Amino acid sequence: MRGDRGEHAVLTRSLRRLAIHGTILGSMLLAALFLIAWNGWEFGHSLFSHLCHQKSERCFVFGASHLAVCSRCFGIYFGITGGCAIVCLQTKKALTLNPWMGMILGVSAIANLLDFGFEWFGLYQNAIWTRALLGLLLGMSLVLFVLLRSPYRMDRKEEKAASMRLPERG
Repeated sequence: MRGDRGEHAVLTRSLRRLAIHGTILGSMLLAALFLIAWNGWEFGHSLFSHLCHQKSERCFVFGASHLAVCSRCFGIYFGITGGCAIVCLQTKKALTLNPWMGMILGVSAIANLLDFGFEWFGLYQNAIWTRALLGLLLGMSLVLFVLLRSPYRMDRKEEKAASMRLPERG
């Protein structure tokens, strides 16, 4: 039993490293979005046009122009970055999959689909903040579900460290 905990702790170091890299890359992406909007750089908008519809009435305004992505996409990116940061800050004991994470991910995905569908069919007009909050929930629950559920493989140094541990006596 004790050896499993040690292996789990080694495994979480790999996940924590992955989460740190996700936090850094996500922060760089968000900073790029703000810089593009602040300076009104058109190349940034054309770069993100492959990922998002960029309808100006659905985008937050920052600085000289709209963000290069809509509020829902911005919420998803911010949620993914925040989810990675949460995994980085967790203690080793708390870094386990909560059985409710799959359900939370499902509910957030359905909520986004319903929000999109209701607006698509003209049943109601949602607000820019509603889209952003639903995107935030989706991005955060997605990254927490994936990071805390994935059987991330250990690298050679971690495998060696795990194999060097002596089993404890009953």
